[in-house]
Amino acid sequence: MTLKQTRKNTRGFTLIELIVVIVILGILAATVVPKYVDLTAEAHTATLEAVKGSLEGASALVYSKSIISGNQKDSSATIILNDGDPLTIAFGYPVVPRSPEDYWRRLINLGDDFVISANNTGAILTIYPASMDEPDSLTSPCLVTFKGAVSEDVAPEINIFECI
Repeated sequence: MTLKQTRKNTRGFTLIELIVVIVILGILAATVVPKYVDLTAEAHTATLEAVKGSLEGASALVYSKSIISGNQKDSSATIILNDGDPLTIAFGYPVVPRSPEDYWRRLINLGDDFVISANNTGAILTIYPASMDEPDSLTSPCLVTFKGAVSEDVAPEINIFECI
């Protein structure tokens, strides 16, 4: 009498089966993760970086026109833009009027999805997305500020406060 032992199948997963499972999990992760990651703050900040670049570019172009006109050292002067209308400047750079909306929309191409305003004294320009609430202070998140030139040796100060 011989006893036969039955062998149980003790094999594991094959390498190909493991690779297929990993690929399927990767595909699921690639489709599900973007739904849970919120990138709106980063997108708003990137947009504000572009606004800051527009402000810097416009300031440089206005200053170059002022140099050509020879009034870059004047505390109050005007230059003529390509549209034929005069633009008030100070020390060769754009100013921050109390009602800056039309003034700055002439210089930078911003749509209605941004709010352009000045603080109470009219010294600092603020630009923020229209979808956001009005900022509480000049250092609130999701804001670009522009402080005009105060003397002939001082360029405008442009700051961005990242969105959170």
